[in-house]
Amino acid sequence: MNVRGLILALVLGVPAGGLILFGPRGQYDAPPGRTVVRYWEKWTGAEGAVMHRLVERFNRTVGAERNIWVQYIAVSNIEQRTLIATAGGDPPDVAGLYDYVVPQYADQGALRPLEEEARAAGIALDALRPVWLEIGRYRGTLYALPSTPYTIALYYNRALFRAAGLDPDRPPATLAELSASAQRLTRTEPVPLPGGGTGTRIVQAGFTPSTAMLGWWPWVWPCFFDGRLWDGQRCTLDTAAGRAALHWLADLRRAQGPERMLSFEGTAGAIESAQNPFLSGQVAMVFQGPWLSNWIAKYAPDLDYGVAPFPSVTVERRNAFASTDVFVIPSSARHPREAMTFLAFVLQQDVLEELCREHNKLSPFRTPSPDFYARHPNPHIRVFDELAASPDVFGYPSMPMWLRVMDESKQLLNIVLRDPDQADAALEAAQRKADAIVRDYEAMAAQRRRAGR
Repeated sequence: MNVRGLILALVLGVPAGGLILFGPRGQYDAPPGRTVVRYWEKWTGAEGAVMHRLVERFNRTVGAERNIWVQYIAVSNIEQRTLIATAGGDPPDVAGLYDYVVPQYADQGALRPLEEEARAAGIALDALRPVWLEIGRYRGTLYALPSTPYTIALYYNRALFRAAGLDPDRPPATLAELSASAQRLTRTEPVPLPGGGTGTRIVQAGFTPSTAMLGWWPWVWPCFFDGRLWDGQRCTLDTAAGRAALHWLADLRRAQGPERMLSFEGTAGAIESAQNPFLSGQVAMVFQGPWLSNWIAKYAPDLDYGVAPFPSVTVERRNAFASTDVFVIPSSARHPREAMTFLAFVLQQDVLEELCREHNKLSPFRTPSPDFYARHPNPHIRVFDELAASPDVFGYPSMPMWLRVMDESKQLLNIVLRDPDQADAALEAAQRKADAIVRDYEAMAAQRRRAGR
């Protein structure tokens, strides 16, 4: 093991050893003479079944010709376990990760650079939309290839728009319009108070960023005010854009009533069920990805809904959040050449679009095939695809300590949702914590570099 790996192993300690001894293994069904490529992936259920089918197709065709056998292994907590396995010297040959961990992995030397190897294997990188390649880069080097990309848009309930006197063919075009629509779409009903008298409770909300109700990305809002959360050296939470975003959220919360909204958000049903807040009509507008249409088709097929770009601070801007699952090859993979052969098969347009379509995601290609659109389960998929081409598109901040900062951004949002008047103080405190996280990480990175000399 090299010095870097030794440091990682010492930091991670006993869990690394436990993973190596008792980690995911799967079943070895490889025919004699095949090189076994271990492929760890987070997908299970229907998503995992699609990928497993493609793996089997590879094993029957290209794998048989090249004496390669890919072993698909579903792994929980894959972002942690792959790093641990790499530190311990026993990583998979290919891993399917979340894009936001790529900077951390790359910064710690846990990933192989892929650009030259991908081109040599025949992968048409220039055919991919630039945003998806850029997400896979860290400090200019390509470490990850896109698997199933997506953007996030505004889903809105057209029937509730009509009932509130809003035009269902004109969704909000700015954040100010979204706030105004959210107010008109929020409904209350009287409720007796314990000490006597009557209060009100919310039975339908126009919009909420709460993580309890489909608000899965608590950090994104400054980006819709043209802000960015990482300048290459510092995490920039407390900026003009950050304050504008937090004040917008605080004003929205005050108008709805913090205590009433917290009580309402506590009633959220299971996401993959008819009790999903959007499917059940509890929330009129949500910030979500293309997969939501799967749940609509299954649990609320008669729902009258629309999809539009999520509004930004001005009509002229088309800020859009883009993200993707990715394929990586760990730096100490035993069979990197064979792993790249497998990825070259998966990144053929017809194969990868089959995976993306059945996952209800976007095509990562500049020009999706007509068949991709024609057979896609989301009738609004072109809206999401057009957002990926926006000049104002953004992704997760490319910072190796992002996971810890993301936790702070969630805490910041929760403070504002509980007490909007604490927005400015909470933002200042979050910036101090983020600065400390960056300093701590950089100190450890400097130690790693010194030890690796």
